[in-house]
Amino acid sequence: MRLLTKSVLTLGLAALMATPAMAQGRGGFGFGGRAGLSMLLGNPSVQEELKLDDSQKDKAREFVEKSREKATAAREELQGLDQEERFKRMREFMAESNTAARKAAAEILKPEQVKRLEGIELQVAGANAFEEEALQKKLGITDEQKTAIASIVQSSNEEVREIFQNSGDDRQAAMEKIREHRKETLAKVEGKLTDEQKTKYKELLGSPFEVKFQPRGGN
Repeated sequence: MRLLTKSVLTLGLAALMATPAMAQGRGGFGFGGRAGLSMLLGNPSVQEELKLDDSQKDKAREFVEKSREKATAAREELQGLDQEERFKRMREFMAESNTAARKAAAEILKPEQVKRLEGIELQVAGANAFEEEALQKKLGITDEQKTAIASIVQSSNEEVREIFQNSGDDRQAAMEKIREHRKETLAKVEGKLTDEQKTKYKELLGSPFEVKFQPRGGN
């Protein structure tokens, strides 16, 4: 894995792992604003879409607060690590966080709510979701497809880092470019799928939904 500069690590991860809105600093908690499942579970607009009742909201809030505390502690543990190791640990933490959130969601939500939440998660993740084993299994992605998709995603991530590196202080312009780039990348990945896989993927996504992110410090 290539070593990342500090600026790319700070800004690039936001773009690689999050929606453009989150990368602009509206993403709650997590590393680089990544849209982890914990964050989505605690997001008011997502809760409204899922039609959570008051009891469910209380349970979700309790879980999210604990997750936020763990994220804060994890960030402190990353201090002093070299950039490559820090990136690796961040990815590991997000995987662990999502596993815990998936378990919590299954306990808090109804089956149909879990399905919708997972669909929203896929929409937020975009092409990066295709690197996850769970989605690969659901779609029956072949080894050949995995290789082709990994190449597309890797190239895309490198291009995103270049956009950030060349953006100067104009983050808004950079995010607009990244928003379009994400759409193009996802289209390329979908182009590697069979018709059956495309149909299944659309079923997993569910109807389009735009997550509304609150400014940091918002309720």
